[in-house]
Amino acid sequence: MLVSRPLTATKTILFLIIGITTIVSVGMVILGHLVDKKIESAMILHDFFTAFAIMSGAGVIGVLVFSSQRHHDAVNVIRMLSIAAAVSVFVILITGTIGYVEYRLSDPDSAKSKIKATFPYAHSPMFETMEYMGLLGTMWAGLIAYLAWHYKEQMFTNPAIKNMMVALISLAIMYALFISLMGIVPTKIASVQG
Repeated sequence: MLVSRPLTATKTILFLIIGITTIVSVGMVILGHLVDKKIESAMILHDFFTAFAIMSGAGVIGVLVFSSQRHHDAVNVIRMLSIAAAVSVFVILITGTIGYVEYRLSDPDSAKSKIKATFPYAHSPMFETMEYMGLLGTMWAGLIAYLAWHYKEQMFTNPAIKNMMVALISLAIMYALFISLMGIVPTKIASVQG
């Protein structure tokens, strides 16, 4: 059992990841309900998990490239980070969907109406790009998690697999940053106007 064995650095990282993300998530939902800003709390979680997924990917690259640990411990850290990133991407999709429902309202005070009135070129190329391209991120994150669990120690012993993982994760991080930019520009226009 995970708890019956002595606490190692790998288990400590696991408990920290789970604990911090749970506290932040629950805290944001509670704060959103307290100040009657439920949609804003969902979008803050959306941003938090976007940053968390990107940092998890960067952590996997860091462990792959710079790890001096035994391969078994490093593999466990990579597995945890890859699962954390994949779960984060699914949470991003769920919280984004909550935000998109309100964004797409036809009401003149909705974010979409404000964006179209202020900067009409931002909606179609940027926001819609983010909405549809973001769906690929769940498959990509799932693939990376699967490969991390499938290859195990080979990620360290086989240079081709190691380089493939680093390249795949690097491209995923650039992809996530690009999609984030496509959402940041229009929503900042709306927030300035709102």
